[in-house]
Amino acid sequence: MWFLGRAERQRSGHLARELWVACRTLLSVINGGRSVSAAKDEPTPVHAELSAVHDAGKEYTIVHVALATVSPQAFNRGVYSPDALRHRFDQVRRVARRVAMIDESNGTIARYILSYMQSFFVLRSSAVCDTDDVSELSVFALLDNAANCLKYGDIEQAVRYVNQLHGEPRRVASEWLDEARILLETRQTAEFILAFASANGLGSLD
Repeated sequence: MWFLGRAERQRSGHLARELWVACRTLLSVINGGRSVSAAKDEPTPVHAELSAVHDAGKEYTIVHVALATVSPQAFNRGVYSPDALRHRFDQVRRVARRVAMIDESNGTIARYILSYMQSFFVLRSSAVCDTDDVSELSVFALLDNAANCLKYGDIEQAVRYVNQLHGEPRRVASEWLDEARILLETRQTAEFILAFASANGLGSLD
């Protein structure tokens, strides 16, 4: 009967609204973090928000598939907010500059000293280098460009620059790189599910 179809559409719309709200809440926490956690340089817990998305989307297979791509670390520990990542990168950048000359084969004590001294004479750039081939950039340019991207909230581009590091600078930045990827993956999943919820009847509320 027609009223049964209407009831089903209303139910579907209600489920979509719950999913949409849960995703917006998750994105708000991911993007803004919690001031206390950010100040302490700790990950922001998102287990409750991810669980809310899971529960709201329990009848949608695509939601389960999307959530399966989220790192267990995001569920169990949380993610670093963009502000926290920017703060952590300041330290990464400082240390990586000091070991810029040390490659994968490691180096002698003299080379470490020379690399450390060099870091004091290479000025930090405030402008992003305009080049299509980031592999041509020096360690210092990669670090400076990544820092500038983070300043404007472009974590994805910052990751692309940091991913080009090699040797000791790459080792120094590896943990930061992992954390940035966890944030991006979690955020992209939330955005995907949000778009799915909107397509299921919430476009007028977006």
